[in-house]
Amino acid sequence: MKKLKHLLVGTVAVLALGGTAAHAERGTDGDLKALFWQAVSTLNPYLSAGTKEVYASSIVIEPLARYDEKGELVPWLVTEIPTVENGGVAKDLLSMTWKIKPGVKWSDGTAFTAEDVIFTWKYCTAPDGGCAQAAQYEGVKNVEAIDPNTVKITFTEPKPYPYSAFVGAQSPVIQAKQFKDCVGAKAPGCTAANFGPIGTGAFMVADFKPNDVITFKANPNYRDPAKPAFASITLKGGGDAASAARAVLETGEYDYAWNAQVEPEVLQTMLAAGKGRLEISFGTQVERINLNHFNADPSLGAKRSTKEAGPHPSLKDPAVRRALSLAIDRDIIVEAGYGQSGRATCNILPAPEVVASTKNDSWCLKQDIEGANKLLEDAGWKKGSDGIRAKDGVRLSYLYSTSTNSVRQATQELVKAMWAEIGVDAELRNASASVFFGGDPASPDTFQKFYADV
Repeated sequence: MKKLKHLLVGTVAVLALGGTAAHAERGTDGDLKALFWQAVSTLNPYLSAGTKEVYASSIVIEPLARYDEKGELVPWLVTEIPTVENGGVAKDLLSMTWKIKPGVKWSDGTAFTAEDVIFTWKYCTAPDGGCAQAAQYEGVKNVEAIDPNTVKITFTEPKPYPYSAFVGAQSPVIQAKQFKDCVGAKAPGCTAANFGPIGTGAFMVADFKPNDVITFKANPNYRDPAKPAFASITLKGGGDAASAARAVLETGEYDYAWNAQVEPEVLQTMLAAGKGRLEISFGTQVERINLNHFNADPSLGAKRSTKEAGPHPSLKDPAVRRALSLAIDRDIIVEAGYGQSGRATCNILPAPEVVASTKNDSWCLKQDIEGANKLLEDAGWKKGSDGIRAKDGVRLSYLYSTSTNSVRQATQELVKAMWAEIGVDAELRNASASVFFGGDPASPDTFQKFYADV
């Protein structure tokens, strides 16, 4: 099979990197050269919630179930999806039971069992572990083994939608044997395990240079003897979106580049070289502005941007939040930065169709400066001599942070100008993607720390 030169714009699933062609033997299609312009810092998604870490690690470690491209939940390491109808979910919604597929093995040849599932829950919920995916296990009271291939999860209260723990790339199962001495405060120090997790996926880690390059090789113990199609994957990280796109579309050095946030006119110039094509996919990820609901004042020290800091002085006001949204012209942002690969939305879940929401479309898709100004006036936010609104000594002035990227930085400039029309000031800041989306607990510039206002 000839390798396709794909540049995926928008939302992509990393599983598309694996073999999609039917082969009599695994590993007959050579090396797939892929680029993430946001370099991967760890292969343990429980230590970093960054999309690049989650995507890269999903090549190796897997969940019990995952969502397909249509948004449907499909069994992955289990025989079926538990439901009330098939008896897998209790009628009182207080428990569910997963049945592991027979014969699933880790890449080291050992059996994948219920004990690994139990351990994963204990690992992420251990005190002082700093688990980045703790939300996936909220409401889980206990995880127990009925037998080596059967896992029962008990919840603290009825859970109408119980599919979070062990579901999706953010909640994969890790091997108990490999991570047994890496629980709690010891977790970040387990470099060998965090950089080279043993998994059940189609590939295994051959070599990992953090914030640089990862080499994966085909897993000889993978459950499908015809997969993966590729013998190996070389996943290079770093640089910027434009250089990643150029390496696929112009020079042909790489086969695949993910998340090509490059201006439309620049991409069209690159496409003229005839060495690749764009693959546009509208999925569940949304390029958005997150608001910090907690106080981000630096004087608060370690409490900054946490629940202990208390609510944000101005963003706690619903009128302010709505006004900030109304002031934004989403169509201009799409036209300037995304072209055909962008689509305006006002919802955090715009796709796939089966779960898409249109709840906010009626009021926020169209820019309304007049309406935004009225909201703020009515809520008591008055303009000062400098044109910036304030109330009770609190000014509508925000630190707006993003990753270093021409499209995101241009969006910052546009939004800053739009907010100025309603009396809101913004100080713009950016950090390299490897830092911003990284998992370094010592860095103040990661999106997990959220030391900005927006």
